[in-house]
Amino acid sequence: MADDEGTDLMAWLPRVFGGGAAQWRVRAASTALAAGRGLVLALVSLLAGVPLVVATVLTLGLMPIGGGMLVPPVIGGAVRGLANWQRGIARSWSGIVIDEPYLPRSGRGRVRWLLGDPGTWRDLLWLVTNTAVGLTLGLLPLTLVGWGVVGAFAVPGLVLSDSAFWPFGFGIGIVALLLAPFAGPTLIRAQAQYSQLLLDSTDVGERISTLTVTRERVSDDAEAEMRRIERDLHDGAQARLAAVGLSLGMAEDLVRANPDEAIALLAEAREHSGAALAELRSLVRGILPPVLAERGLGDALRALAYASPIPVEVRSDLTERLPAPRESALYFGIAEALANVLKHSGAARGRIDVFRREDRVIAEVWDDGSGGADIAGGEGLAGVRRRLAAFDGTLTVDSPAGGPTTVTLEVPCE
Repeated sequence: MADDEGTDLMAWLPRVFGGGAAQWRVRAASTALAAGRGLVLALVSLLAGVPLVVATVLTLGLMPIGGGMLVPPVIGGAVRGLANWQRGIARSWSGIVIDEPYLPRSGRGRVRWLLGDPGTWRDLLWLVTNTAVGLTLGLLPLTLVGWGVVGAFAVPGLVLSDSAFWPFGFGIGIVALLLAPFAGPTLIRAQAQYSQLLLDSTDVGERISTLTVTRERVSDDAEAEMRRIERDLHDGAQARLAAVGLSLGMAEDLVRANPDEAIALLAEAREHSGAALAELRSLVRGILPPVLAERGLGDALRALAYASPIPVEVRSDLTERLPAPRESALYFGIAEALANVLKHSGAARGRIDVFRREDRVIAEVWDDGSGGADIAGGEGLAGVRRRLAAFDGTLTVDSPAGGPTTVTLEVPCE
């Protein structure tokens, strides 16, 4: 009997308000989903937001008098976790992408890093205001459904008691029931847009801070690279050249007394000099490959692919040379990505695509390996990302378990 009444209702709604029965079923499901999501947002805003607001106020109040120094990392981490949860919810429920604005730690203490990051204070501003905004916008979809159900189905029962209120209650219920399928998703999206306004990385000051930190990291990388070159020269070519000088000195002393031994020492000196020359050439190629300097990025990548033990296809549509620093950054970034393919992926083949899109040059390194690559998993790709960031470039990795893997590098052309 109840099923027959529900079927009659779903057939009655289209006749009165228009639309097919299937369309109204979809609207009903969408309304219920929006009401459920709104309830989740409201509960999180109330049960997680209010305690965090109180804890934050107490922590900031205690810090000037020397208390609460151990609390900011805990509270800051919790607030940042809640903000990241909101970013994920906004993306999955409303399709709104909210980027993380946080600065790298860059060797600073945790408390100093959290309190000195503008993103932390924007998270706190969102936390305080979202307690009211999230609660209100979250409960409205469920409220509309409740008003609609009560007004459209319960209020008409007051006719039996001759109440003068029932026409107004019935009218409000019908309006609420009609608005609920459209207002519910809109309200959920509005809450995501509000969060995007406060949580997204759009502030110019944050951009300047990010570039400052990036410059420091690039300077540290450059200093580390100089130390590596100095160490390679000291342990390699310099030691071999010292051995050459020693062999030549001994040969000079023996050339009259023992010519055969002198000849052997000269041959040994020649071997050491050849090895030193090879190491110097390898070191120079590591700083700036001659083929890159002379023939450009496309040919340098083809030479890199030619030396690969697995087949690597190179496709490039670049017709003009990039500025040398950016060309070098792209080359070494691609070389690092290809080295990871050879070391870790177990791939049978790879591909390098380089093309220009508007004002950016994009390079994609693809392989059919086992996947699972992660920027945070080592220093190689993380160092490439820092090097590209100095030119306002980016590096992203798409590497699901089981593969394939695509590493994408982008730098501005100008």
